[in-house]
Amino acid sequence: MRILLIGGNGLTGRFVIDEALQRGHKITALVRNSTSLTAKDGLKIVKGTPLEPSNIESAFNAVPGDLPTAVIVTLGSPKEKGTRIMADSHENLIEAMKRHDVSKIATLASFGVGSSFPNITVLMRWAISNTSLGHSFADHNNVDKILKKSGLDFVLLRPARLTMGKKAPVQFLRDDGKGLGVFAGLGGISRASVAACLVDAVERDTWDGRTPVITN
Repeated sequence: MRILLIGGNGLTGRFVIDEALQRGHKITALVRNSTSLTAKDGLKIVKGTPLEPSNIESAFNAVPGDLPTAVIVTLGSPKEKGTRIMADSHENLIEAMKRHDVSKIATLASFGVGSSFPNITVLMRWAISNTSLGHSFADHNNVDKILKKSGLDFVLLRPARLTMGKKAPVQFLRDDGKGLGVFAGLGGISRASVAACLVDAVERDTWDGRTPVITN
């Protein structure tokens, strides 16, 4: 499988590259700075941004005869009012995916997005509602809506607090995150574990159409 990765030079994206290559997949990574990633066998690096449709098209066609068959997105969203980096990127990706007949996309979101908002801690709910963090979550909420209307086989993972710990077994909860208890998500989940889940999500159809909360 060839995977188009958006956000490959981020902390989680780098784990996705390693995880996918270890499983024998090939990666095309669309990144703003092509020197930010180290060349590896099976990794094709394309300079560009998902905010520019022509850059996405270049990434799809970067390896002649070997189009991506799935997309993984690990982009972050800035804490800026009105930001639509995630939303606009997904709208561009969805258009390209439909043009190339690609149906599978797995996106990294966060616990607190969409229906999981009521089940995060009181402190986090306050921060999302009253600080610039809310701008980032608003962008992710737009992605949630966009993917659900896309008609694609999407998976939108909502991890608890991200850590730099080792890869560990993952607990999949309901889409609304009920079950983590009063200190929901404080233990967190390692980026390596999330990366493995993202690769699992494009390999399988287990979570298609779902937005599960995950934690270690």
